[in-house]
Amino acid sequence: MPTTRQQSVMAYLTGAGVAGTLLIGPFVGRPFVVQAFPKFRDLAYAFPFFLLPVAWGLWNWLYVRRQPHVAIGTWGTLLGVLLVLAANVLFLVEGRWIPALLLAFLTVPAGYYLLWSFVVGTVNELVGL
Repeated sequence: MPTTRQQSVMAYLTGAGVAGTLLIGPFVGRPFVVQAFPKFRDLAYAFPFFLLPVAWGLWNWLYVRRQPHVAIGTWGTLLGVLLVLAANVLFLVEGRWIPALLLAFLTVPAGYYLLWSFVVGTVNELVGL
């Protein structure tokens, strides 16, 4: 079933709204991480967290528009893998990459699976997507 313009906008706003709300964590937690681990100061301020709502909104729009035959949690996991890959490439190009960043390939997709399964999927259902 093709999506309407209203559904497309609602899908984007749902993804962006959830990500924008969750961004409070990195912005509030960043000073504490820097205080506890001073070596990670450059890394903590290098990743453009402010772009996450755009990515989440577009990814949710794509999910609603394409209606792939995968669960929304799996769809969110794929976004997590792509974003971690992009972040690792960004740090590598900037010369700030460290091997510990490979741990993000385990933690971020797992967190994205849970968030997309229980938050984004639920909100999508609530708004009728």
